[in-house]
Amino acid sequence: DSNLHSNRGLPLALFGGGSGTVKGGRHIRFPNGTPISNLHLTMLDKMGIPVNEMPYSTGSLDLS
Repeated sequence: DSNLHSNRGLPLALFGGGSGTVKGGRHIRFPNGTPISNLHLTMLDKMGIPVNEMPYSTGSLDLS
């Protein structure tokens, strides 16, 4: 709800395949309440940037 300036339920598009580390051409829906920082953590890992944790993250996402 943009009127509430909420960061919940945001649609997000990722472009590129991460040099083959992320399969494209699909729609993935994660459970409600999944923090976007989980995606950030996962993408950093896919780029070979070692980060153990991020604020508000509950862990990496399975993008397989």
